[in-house]
Amino acid sequence: MPTKETAGAAKSAIRAHGAPSLGSPIWVGLKSMKLPTRILLLTLSLTGVAPCPLPAQTAAGPAAPVTLDPVRVTADLWESPLSQLAASVTVFDAAALEARSVRHLGDLVDQIPNLTWTGGTSRPRYLQIRGSGENSQFEGETPDSAVRFLVDDFDFTGLGTIGSTFDVRQVEVLRGPQAGAFGANAAGGVVRLVTNAPTPFWSGRVEGSFGDDDLRTGSVAVGGPLVSARPEELMVRLAVQRSESDGFRRNLTLDRDTNARDELTTRLRLTWNPSAAWRWEAAFLAADFNNGYDDFALDNNGAYTYSDQPGRDEQRSVAASLRGTYRGWDDVGLSLVTSGARTRSRYSYDDDWTAASYMGFSDLHRTRWVLNQEVRLDSAPRREGGALSRWTVGAFFSDTDETSRYTNEDPGNIRGLRTTYAATNGALFGQAGFDLGPGTRLIVGLRTERVESDGTGLKTRYRKSRGTFDPEVTVAPAFADTLVGGKVTLERDLGEQVLAFASVTRGYKAGGINVDARIDLASDPVTYGTETLWNTELGLRGHGRDGNLIGELTLFHTARRDAQVRDSAGFGGNYRFFTDNGDDAWVQGIEAAGTLALARDWTVQASLALMRSELARFTLANGNTGGGRELANAPKYGYTLGTRYGGATGLFGSAEWVGRGEQFDSNNQHEARRAFNVVNATLGYAWREWSVALWARNVFDEVYEKRVYFFGNADPDYIETRYESRADPRQVGVTVAYRF
Repeated sequence: MPTKETAGAAKSAIRAHGAPSLGSPIWVGLKSMKLPTRILLLTLSLTGVAPCPLPAQTAAGPAAPVTLDPVRVTADLWESPLSQLAASVTVFDAAALEARSVRHLGDLVDQIPNLTWTGGTSRPRYLQIRGSGENSQFEGETPDSAVRFLVDDFDFTGLGTIGSTFDVRQVEVLRGPQAGAFGANAAGGVVRLVTNAPTPFWSGRVEGSFGDDDLRTGSVAVGGPLVSARPEELMVRLAVQRSESDGFRRNLTLDRDTNARDELTTRLRLTWNPSAAWRWEAAFLAADFNNGYDDFALDNNGAYTYSDQPGRDEQRSVAASLRGTYRGWDDVGLSLVTSGARTRSRYSYDDDWTAASYMGFSDLHRTRWVLNQEVRLDSAPRREGGALSRWTVGAFFSDTDETSRYTNEDPGNIRGLRTTYAATNGALFGQAGFDLGPGTRLIVGLRTERVESDGTGLKTRYRKSRGTFDPEVTVAPAFADTLVGGKVTLERDLGEQVLAFASVTRGYKAGGINVDARIDLASDPVTYGTETLWNTELGLRGHGRDGNLIGELTLFHTARRDAQVRDSAGFGGNYRFFTDNGDDAWVQGIEAAGTLALARDWTVQASLALMRSELARFTLANGNTGGGRELANAPKYGYTLGTRYGGATGLFGSAEWVGRGEQFDSNNQHEARRAFNVVNATLGYAWREWSVALWARNVFDEVYEKRVYFFGNADPDYIETRYESRADPRQVGVTVAYRF
């Protein structure tokens, strides 16, 4: 059995990459952008820097040589070392997450170039990349998405609430359409959490955190071989985390905390190697997020609420997956992946946010089932040994079913909306790599996908004063389309340390249906069409200085045709929701990242994101207008600048400065979240198997928003007003951990 030293060597190193690129007409347009700091540009130009740290070090032994260890990316169609991946990618491994005291994906989003998230929930649930992605799923909105969210092989797209990062090996973000690997639900990109796999030696971690907002978190992970005589035959790993906090808001009407979080996550992974040819990996997940939701106030004070009927934001998910890999054939492997997940959720809120006014309460319950099946054949990769160096062919099937039950009650009415939604996706895909000569490669991928969706909506209304029901209204839309996407990438090795690439991708976001039976059937759309995206990227990725400098640069331009826009109509607590096609849109920009090891114990990291975008002015079928400005969820700039120290004495620490430009939350209103600058810091000490860390998020208590609405909600005139949900204030805490 491996020793503790072997186990320690197997643990991952610290780093975080953001992929980026520069050059050509887009840069000319971007030069006009104004950043609040030019020092970041100077830093990047001098050092090629971005988020990516060194291995954790303790007092148990001397520090390792100053090198930045390689990272492998699993979310792409071909698992590859990050240094050889011709795409815009950011990866944070376990050591990088620990150095930043990251406990949830939401703690990390602002540090990833051109990844954004939308508030209005207890945890970040809705993600956007380069301005593509949904920002809500209110009643009547279907579970479409442009950003796929995965936990290992589990598909939790649009359900990012459960993004706990405890016992996570790495977080991966692939930007741009991922037509080859994921198709219809990855038009903007992919976010994947990769958890720690079982190992042939016993290891584990026990951790506790305490902090402001009455934070209390307890976590344990343990794993190893189940057959001691044959440790690699059957292995297991279990991770459990329980976290509670009060939620940074105080309800003055009820004199209690109504935004509290109570979260439980359990993950189990099993690996079975019955023979040299077969490998089977099973995984199970159970999550219970029993959170409150009471976030808005008519006076936008940011600290107190006045609701007499506070809401809930609950998510209960169970999931299982099975991955089988066969390597018994010469030069060809077979992979089978099956996954299924069921999520039951509740999202409710006080419509008027007060104990008076017009009095209303909205309550939405959903159940979603997702089943995915993939089968594929992969050749063994060959470097420079024939024209066809690598290939993959496969098939994919997905089935999604969702039912919802919504009620809206006020003193005079009980309004109801019942919906069903069913969608199937079937796809064939392939990818091939060709060696064009020494150091030059061409990769060509193609995916064709058939999507079909149908659903029903039933609107009811009970008038309390009369004791009568209004006539029911029903809708039963259906949609089907055949989609084709693909990617062509040219790679060129510029010496042994730098990879240059250029790619063109045709992505797509499938059309669909509107099942909100409250829509105006005479003018509002019941279906909407497919959006297509053409994405072009030029990039450089490389390392130097004997491996202690890693840098990445990507230049991109995305043209969107028939851009899908979510819209709504109404006031107060009474709205109807629908999706339609606007006009064209485009977004272009730069994503850069790098890490520099200044000394054995000290690294510097930085990242930079610049975006320009425009959504053409449009008029929907019902007469609603929008566009004529930049896209929602597309801030003009974002950056991080940080440093990390991890010395042989056991002392360690990190600090980072994170900034984002202002951004719109919606494509049909013109209120923007304000720009912000946030500083996070960690200071700790490690001794043998123990470590203790004092951490602080938002050190200087920056005030900014995580969601902005603009509508009429104050009785009696319902004048359109800006309403804000504030981001979390400063939080200070301590984490104690024991590894074994």
